[in-house]
Amino acid sequence: MRDLRPVLGALVIAVTVCAGCSPASYPDRDAVATAHESWCQALAKAYGSGGAWEPLRACKSATPTASAPYLRGMARCFPSRKAGSDKDAGILIAECKDEVTSKLTIDEAAVKEAVDARCARAARCEQASVPECVAAAKKVDPFQRATLYGLYNAAAIHTISECLRGSSCGSDENAAQEACYKTPVDTLVWTP
Repeated sequence: MRDLRPVLGALVIAVTVCAGCSPASYPDRDAVATAHESWCQALAKAYGSGGAWEPLRACKSATPTASAPYLRGMARCFPSRKAGSDKDAGILIAECKDEVTSKLTIDEAAVKEAVDARCARAARCEQASVPECVAAAKKVDPFQRATLYGLYNAAAIHTISECLRGSSCGSDENAAQEACYKTPVDTLVWTP
């Protein structure tokens, strides 16, 4: 019979090393949590129930992919648009998304990872020059730039960047890149 002690020893070491691993800590985590709380309270206020709003708990337990500035903007916009409106909440949220996105100031340090990932992908999949890609990314229309980089918190930017770096090149590169943004876009803010 084979001696399993070396295998078990290696397994114990691997488990010990992984047990010390924790999720990445992003510098915007606390700001995002505070802004998300404001978003949930804004929804409760907009629906007229305050702290007794039944979905409030579900909202608070959600993990948004939005940046703190985006969440704060949405928390201001949505209740004001909802007041006296009979429009569907989805339409109001889309209108607020456009309004807030158009006013976002982008933290260049926070989006460097995504720009680098997009440009590395462009070099790999489209034989583009990385320096030219980075320069072009800085010149993109402000609304498009905010859509690509400013809406997301650091954890979402990391997820998008990992997808851009790791996914296969596609015959339709726009569609392949958009796929990396799908989940973060779908979970920007919790909605009822």
